[in-house]
Amino acid sequence: MKALYRIVNALIAASVFPVAIFVDLFLFKLSTSFVDAGLEESFSIKFIIDVITGKEAMWHDLIFSDTSASFSWPAALNPIKGRLITCAVCFVLVILISLFIIVWSCCSNKRIPVLIASAGGLISTIVMIACFNSAAGLFIDGTINLFDVFSGGWLVSLVGNFVSVDKLMLGGIQNGFIFIFVGLLVWTGAYYLIEIGDTEEEKAKARR
Repeated sequence: MKALYRIVNALIAASVFPVAIFVDLFLFKLSTSFVDAGLEESFSIKFIIDVITGKEAMWHDLIFSDTSASFSWPAALNPIKGRLITCAVCFVLVILISLFIIVWSCCSNKRIPVLIASAGGLISTIVMIACFNSAAGLFIDGTINLFDVFSGGWLVSLVGNFVSVDKLMLGGIQNGFIFIFVGLLVWTGAYYLIEIGDTEEEKAKARR
């Protein structure tokens, strides 16, 4: 039974990685005063990597002015730099916590460290959501022009300031993280309570 618990624990924690890579990281919706229509797109980390490496040629050419994927921190993002860094740090923490749970589940039967780590992963996800939403609000209310971020490409000169951001939000990756860490908490917590009950029953039998 303990072996089953550890295997399931490791598998649940490992599911963070496909979620992080393939589930949409964020989505946005743009509108323009020229036409009564909007553009809505979502991006996963895999898609972003493909853009940077040039596998998604169209998006690569829109964002980068030359054929090399060079990137420097845009001045337009300075007002939300701290929030974006915190968001990135929380994302990395989620990955590291998942790795810890996998390794711990393979090496030990103790439940408390897994419960603490799962709670830490859940808190990191919630902070990541809060920081991203706070930063996204400045794009939606027009405080920051989204296209100023990509000032190296020709897209800015084409659309200028005639495009507004109607929606900018995490694309579902946060829901995957929450589901995984809540699942770990429920699974480990339930098993821990059952184990405590079994232990007390065994102690009672020993007294007889």
